This record gives sequence, structure tokens and C-alpha cells, in this order.
Amino acid sequence: MKKPKGIFTIRKPVTLQRTAYGRMATSWKVSTALLCCYGFWKEMRPSEPYLTPYLKGPMKNLTEIQVDNEIYPVWTYSYLVALFVVFLLTDLLRYKPVIIFEAATFIGTWALLLWGQGVLTMQFMQFTYGLATATEVAYYCYIYAAVDEEHFQKVTSYTRTVVLLGRLAADILGQLLISFASATYFTLNCISMGSVCVALIFAIFLPSVRKSIYFHHTEMPTSSQMPPESSAQKHDSQYVTDGETDGVTDDVTGGFTDDVPDGDKPGASNDRESPWPRTNANWEVDASSLAYSINSVNDNTVSVTTLPEQQTTEQNEPTLPPGYCSRLGTIFKTMFKDFLKSYSNVYLLKWSLWWAFATCGNLQVGNYIQNLWDVISPSRHNPHVYNGGVEAVSHALSAIIAFGLAYLKVNWRIWGELFLGVVSVGDAALLVVMAQTSDIWIAYLFYVIFRTSYQMVITIASFQVAAQLHLERYALVFGCNTFVALLLQTIMTAIFVDERGLSLPVTTQFSIYGGYFAIIGAMFLAKAVYTLTKRGWRASCQLPCNAETYRELEETTH
Repeated sequence: MKKPKGIFTIRKPVTLQRTAYGRMATSWKVSTALLCCYGFWKEMRPSEPYLTPYLKGPMKNLTEIQVDNEIYPVWTYSYLVALFVVFLLTDLLRYKPVIIFEAATFIGTWALLLWGQGVLTMQFMQFTYGLATATEVAYYCYIYAAVDEEHFQKVTSYTRTVVLLGRLAADILGQLLISFASATYFTLNCISMGSVCVALIFAIFLPSVRKSIYFHHTEMPTSSQMPPESSAQKHDSQYVTDGETDGVTDDVTGGFTDDVPDGDKPGASNDRESPWPRTNANWEVDASSLAYSINSVNDNTVSVTTLPEQQTTEQNEPTLPPGYCSRLGTIFKTMFKDFLKSYSNVYLLKWSLWWAFATCGNLQVGNYIQNLWDVISPSRHNPHVYNGGVEAVSHALSAIIAFGLAYLKVNWRIWGELFLGVVSVGDAALLVVMAQTSDIWIAYLFYVIFRTSYQMVITIASFQVAAQLHLERYALVFGCNTFVALLLQTIMTAIFVDERGLSLPVTTQFSIYGGYFAIIGAMFLAKAVYTLTKRGWRASCQLPCNAETYRELEETTH
């Protein structure tokens, strides 16, 4: 017997419960674990601390000027150019394919390092490495689409900690092989190649994300998540009839969850192809306005009938989807509105500014620190190179601090500016001393302190920014902050490093980087002193970690 139009029937109870965003309630642990495994292996590259000695050594036989001023700047330029395109592709392809591409470009990078020769080939190697690092946005944003907001602080800490652990393991392994096994730099690059190949395997097995921010804003159920039905029923009924949507059943009795945000419910506005049958290709339903009535509940059968008001909106003829250019324009308008909405938050803007400025400086220091060490203690004349051990110590300390920050309770709304200012001024002093010293051990020690402080603050900044945003805007802010950092780094590289610019020696470059951090620290310290003085230092010390209290305080001080 054919069922009346507007009714769908679930013959068996749905045993999997969904979260507010339509994901499986227990899937966040699986997604986090697989992503952490991927993050570990992609960072387990023991050859990386020895890249400069490798390029200048007998295997590649490149000069200091070629490495510093011709090859390394290519990474900065390719990173900047690729980031914007990668951000859009990350959203369009829903994260996982871009993560797979990241692993593939790492493999390409190490293939060129192992078997390529000459300046042009090494420049192409830096280009592919720039593509790989640009796609990191997918690694850091994937998890926010795969887990619920209540887990954001923990998964932020876990994903960043495991990256540091991967680097730590790589650094320790590389240093042990160099110091005790007399391994060559070529051997370390072979191990790095194997590690990124393992990372590719984990990337392939990552759970797919059914929704993204702009191109695939709503998630539709997959066929594996739909309740089974017999072949006879397939000809007799549909899960969703023309023009209607269903709620998510939370138990056998057919109750419907009301806490699913509008637009995240199945059947919300969506232009992409859906596995659910429908006649209107451009079908849009406001999920918050749907009305349901329970028609009958018998055993394992739940029937739901839409009200007549909803059935009148059905169309018999399909309409064409909007044009590609029109849809693209709508997406960019939405992105721009989200951009303005996000950065109108003064608290978020403060942390984002430090994020962008400090990341720029950190990238420059990380990119050229091996050059500085090689100037202080040339690797050609010193077989005892401890680059890997130094990186291992910095990553170990950073990992411990990053993990511990997941459980630290500090009122960053009150003390954040002061903290950022003090750390930045301290980093400035460290860089200036590193630029002037002739003792390699002082340079090693200060570099460890610099990198640890950066990793500590960037972890805090990450979950402070994430806490201010809806899921839909975090990747946008992450991408914008990184883009600004890369833009500043590109300007620095073009002026101070590139052979077509000033082409300054690396010691002078580090003095400039120290001045750069001093300016950042001075700005944040000045703002912190002004704000705390206006509020009262003693009163600020007594304030709890309470958002409402902070907003009331803001109203009284502005």
C-alpha cells in the first residue's frame, strides 16, 4: 500500500546519536587520534635541523650566498601565494583531500632533496615545501569541523602538542644518529621520506568531514547513516519527501532534538547534491520554522507528517541551481561579512595581531637560524653539530607547556596584554644577544628559550581566538592571521634577505628581528599599563575568570 505524501517511516530504531552539528557523538576521539597520528608522522623529519649543512655539504655543494639569498627566500614567496588558494580549496574540498595533498607535497619535497641537484632544483624543492606548509591550515582547521565546541581547548592542545612531539622525536633520532652512529645527512633525509609516507597513510584513513564553512555549509547524512529498508519499501516510501526535512531522532520513541543550530540540521539550505531524494534542486527550508506532528508510534515504527502549511510550498517542477559565478559571489560576500564580524571583536583582534606579528618573526627566525649557527660554528670545520639536540630540547619544553596549558586557568582577558608584551620584549633581547654572540652554546640556549616562549603563547592565542568564534569563522581567522604573517615575512625577506634587496648578513638580520619584537612588546606593554592603571591594579587582581565581569568592566572603562 502506498503511503500518503508527506510521510516518512523509520522501520528500525536509529542507535547512533548525533551531536549538535550532526556528527557521531563518539567520533571526536577517533578523528582526534587519527589526526594526531598524522601530525606526528608528518613532523617526524630528522633531517630538517641539518638542511643547511646538507645543502652546503659535498652532496649538494652549494655556497652560503646561494642557500641564504637564492634558495631559502623561495619558500616564503610560494607559501604566501599558495595560502589564499589553499584556504579556498580547503573549504571546497572539505579538509581531508588537502591534508592528503600536504602529505604528497612533503613526499615531493624530500624526493627533490634526495635526488635533485643544482640551485634551480633546490628552488623548486623550496616551492613544493611552501605548498606543503601552506596546506597546514587544513590540519589545524579539520579538527574544529570534526569535534564539538566543548572539546576545542583540549583538541587544540592535543594537535599542537603532538606536532611538537613529532619534531621532538625527529630531533632526538637525528642527533643520536649523527653523534653515535656516524649517519650521513643523506640517511636522515631517507628517514624523513619514510616518515612522510607513513603520514600519507594516516591522512587517507582520516574520517571525511561532511560539511565545510562556505561551499558545503550544511551536512547531509550519508547512506551508511540512514536506517535500512527492504527493497519493497524503497519503491513504497522515501525518507524525505519533496520539500520536507526530518529531525534527528534521539531515541526509539521518536523524540526530536531541538538544540541543533539552524543551518546545521539536515535539510537546511544547501546547493550541493544531496543523497536524500528531492524534486527542487535549489530547495531551501528554514529548519527553525518546520512544524512536526507525531502521527503514530508503534513498536519500532515512527511516522511523521508535515503540516498542510508546509506541504503547500512544494513545487512539482524542478528549478535550476544558481549560476556558478553568482554562487561564488555570494560565498565571497559571506566571507567578507564574517571577516568584519570576527575582527570587530576587540579581544579577538588583540590576540590576532600578536599572532600575526609574532608568527612572522618566528618564521623568519626558524628559517634562518641554521644559517646563524653555521656562521658562529661552521659545520664544514666542526663535525660535532648539535642542531638536532637543540631542536629536541626546545620541542620537548614546548610540548610539555602546550599540554599543560589545556588545564591552566588564567584570566587572559585581564592579563593577556601584559603577558604578550613581556614575552615579546624578552624575545627581542634573546634575538639581539644571539646576533652578537660568538659562543654557539649561548646561541643554542637562547634559541631554545625563544622557541619555547613562542609555542607557549601561540597555543594560548589559538584557543583564545577559537573561544571567541563560531566554527564557521575559525578557519577564516586562522587563514587571515597566517596570511598577514606571511605578508610581513615576505616584505622582510624581500628587503633584508633576497639577493635583489639588501642581502644582509644573517647576524644583521637577527639584530633587525630583535628590534621587530621590541616594537611589538612596547605596543602591548603600553596598552596593558594604560588599561590596568585605568581599571586599578588591585581591582584587576581580584577579578575572576568571568566573561560577564569583563564586559561590565569594559563598559565602565570606555
